[in-house]
Amino acid sequence: MRKRTAIIFAVAALFVGVVSGGWAVGYFYSRFTSRLVLSSLTSEALSSVYELKNLRAGDTTNTIEILEIRLDGYLIGLTAFLDDRREFDRDPSYVKSLQKVKDYRTHFPRKTDSPEVDAGADKVFDLLNGQTNH
Repeated sequence: MRKRTAIIFAVAALFVGVVSGGWAVGYFYSRFTSRLVLSSLTSEALSSVYELKNLRAGDTTNTIEILEIRLDGYLIGLTAFLDDRREFDRDPSYVKSLQKVKDYRTHFPRKTDSPEVDAGADKVFDLLNGQTNH
């Protein structure tokens, strides 16, 4: 009977440990992602206010440059997430959105002082052409 009781206690302890561990991971992950999203959204809101003030003041040249730099950053950031054509094809909105960005960049080409930035920003368009290493 003692062996059976010990097994029941061990299984109960394992169950309690798994449940409490899962809850703790979920709780801390939720807090982390909430802070990350909150930080990103407040930063974007502040950037939007800055750009809107510039536009209202008639300073379109600097505002366009800021938006172009931001677009370069988004494109470079996307390459880390969209390097597999199969993943890219799973959601048609990716193709539509990036096609619009590519059309914009075709109509308004942009070159920076950094060939690395230019290559990084253009790399995501290779997915539209199916040119990946996967």
